[in-house]
Amino acid sequence: MKAFRLTIGLIFLVPVFLVLGILALIVGNLLSLIRLRRASEVSVHFIFDILIWWIFICLGVRYHVYGKENIPRWGSRVCYVANHQSALDIPAIFGTGAWCGIVAKKELFRIPFLHSLLKLLRCISLDRSSLRAGLQSILAGVERIKSGYPMGIFPEGTRSRTGEIAEMKAGAFKMATKAKALLVPIVIKNTRTAFEAIDSLKRVNVYVQILPPIDTSIMSEDELKNVHSVVEKMIRDTYSALPEPYAHR
Repeated sequence: MKAFRLTIGLIFLVPVFLVLGILALIVGNLLSLIRLRRASEVSVHFIFDILIWWIFICLGVRYHVYGKENIPRWGSRVCYVANHQSALDIPAIFGTGAWCGIVAKKELFRIPFLHSLLKLLRCISLDRSSLRAGLQSILAGVERIKSGYPMGIFPEGTRSRTGEIAEMKAGAFKMATKAKALLVPIVIKNTRTAFEAIDSLKRVNVYVQILPPIDTSIMSEDELKNVHSVVEKMIRDTYSALPEPYAHR
């Protein structure tokens, strides 16, 4: 079942992915070259919106988003944090309009074409085997947030193999607290069922809920030390309230 569904989906997905990916690279890099940075970002996001829509169609996803009003205005100091279930989590976040550079595992940057797309989206490579390299990635994210470009991170460190939310690492939240950013929790549910754990030909309901921002710039030292626990509880509670893959809210 899984192999059949993925094969059919990828047959329709891959050619469009390549065409739109190449178009995004050409348009984005050309506009950046002539120093039209914001025009480059808007154009790339528009192209990727089309791609994300096509990804969900090909994979049989019915996509639901709640809380879009909680997305801060572009140019604010923003750090998105989300639970991690699947390779579909990044498209699920971007599909809400919460565009950001993602701190992603370094293995993704070794794939030539994907490497170029991640760089275009201003993602940052994370070496999970090295504490020093991991810290450098976090600090690079801090600088991007301070410059007004939102960043995003998955505090669990890796995607869930069971669908359950793992413990969120306090260090991942340093990107938000050191930048004195708005910390925006994002809750993602059922992307694992839609991709890694497909067990049916039915369409899968994927839910993404954006929670209200937390302003770390006005928090006390004690609040900052405990913010990862607070956010983890918020994400767990919201995750539990969201429907299962084949149910509607």
